[in-house]
Amino acid sequence: MTVSKVFLHFLLVAGIFLSVSGSEKARSVKELISPRGIKFWLARDSSATLVCINIVFKNAGSAHQERSKAGVPVLFSSTVLCGSGKYSKTQFDEKCCNLVIEISSAANEDNVCFSCTASKLVLSEAIDLFNMAITSPNFEEDKTKMIQNGIGSSLQNYAASPLEIVFFSIMPSIIFKLYPYERGRYGSEEDFFRLSIEDLRRFKDKFLVTSNVELCMVGDLSEEEAVILVDKIFSGVEEGNPSPDNLMDVTPQLNSEIKRYYAGGPQSSIFFALKTEPPKSSKRHAAMLLYKILGEGYVFKGRILSKLRTERGLIYSGTVFPVDLKHSSYIFGELQTDNSKAQRAIELLKAIIKDLRENGITERELRFAKNNIKGRMAVALRTSMDICNFYIHKKLQGFGTEILSEELENIERPTLVEVNSLAREILNEGQMSFVVIGGMTK
Repeated sequence: MTVSKVFLHFLLVAGIFLSVSGSEKARSVKELISPRGIKFWLARDSSATLVCINIVFKNAGSAHQERSKAGVPVLFSSTVLCGSGKYSKTQFDEKCCNLVIEISSAANEDNVCFSCTASKLVLSEAIDLFNMAITSPNFEEDKTKMIQNGIGSSLQNYAASPLEIVFFSIMPSIIFKLYPYERGRYGSEEDFFRLSIEDLRRFKDKFLVTSNVELCMVGDLSEEEAVILVDKIFSGVEEGNPSPDNLMDVTPQLNSEIKRYYAGGPQSSIFFALKTEPPKSSKRHAAMLLYKILGEGYVFKGRILSKLRTERGLIYSGTVFPVDLKHSSYIFGELQTDNSKAQRAIELLKAIIKDLRENGITERELRFAKNNIKGRMAVALRTSMDICNFYIHKKLQGFGTEILSEELENIERPTLVEVNSLAREILNEGQMSFVVIGGMTK
């Protein structure tokens, strides 16, 4: 998953300033059931010619594998489109390109996901290809090995993609010690290089079954068309046994330790983790507002950019965003700066956290945060795929089809007293886990 997709996945929050067409797309959601008994959500959208489908196979991510096979879900999702059925990878890609069909797959600690976007004009062909990708991956040996080596090598190169390495690997190993989430998305480098195509095939047979499925669909489809479509997608997919979820909820282990990793060059990337409230907490929306003021979404009026960049010139950029795993939630943040300014940036960030904890935010900041969250949602829900992403995300968190309306109401509910009370409760400058990648040390 690329950095941009990481941010898209975790920065979806609800607001009310939607266009008329976007509002209709988002609100007209219904749970249906196919003839095979597969339950799914349909958001009807008569204004768009695209049909978007998100499929999640639950409890199939890295945390649900044996330790030595933790990297199988990511390797599977990265290579599952290396040829499908009668098509080689090149032929499959060419077919999708010619018909303007987007098919992709991704994996995280909890789940494995597939998505398909296609015009209704070529929907029949798209579903055939989508079904083929799910049921008949070829895992072409040379392509699979090349992808595996590329991922494995990137885990050893801190300078190439520090955000992804820290987010997907290093930070989980620090804040989830002795818990399956500590494996991150790849597991150990040594184990990842040992994974085989046979591991991928066994994974498919065990986890890609209809009893594990969550699905959302957005498009200009009738209910009758949608239920038929769902069963076509899963034609040839066995019902199988649902993957059990044997994990317990866990609180991230945060402390004041700073882990440093050497990478050549003049710049340092500073990453940190903070406490937050889980999605279904009654304090979740207060936490959203609090972290918006801290700096969620690269907000220039947020404390991080206004204090560390505009006033002090210590950083180039900085932000925070929520990370919601099935059994834990935390805030992940990053700062980009010069090597010589890294330590000072950390010290002043802690001072910002202390000030928020002791003095809270102002009424003016609270109003700005509410308006900013609502305004950003207008952008976030511009397309059918954006809406499909939003609903599958909320469906997995256990919310119902009315979640958007509920979010529209709930973001306005927290008072200044409640937000500042939460700041005193969850913010602690002495409990921030840091990872620094840069040239200040070897």
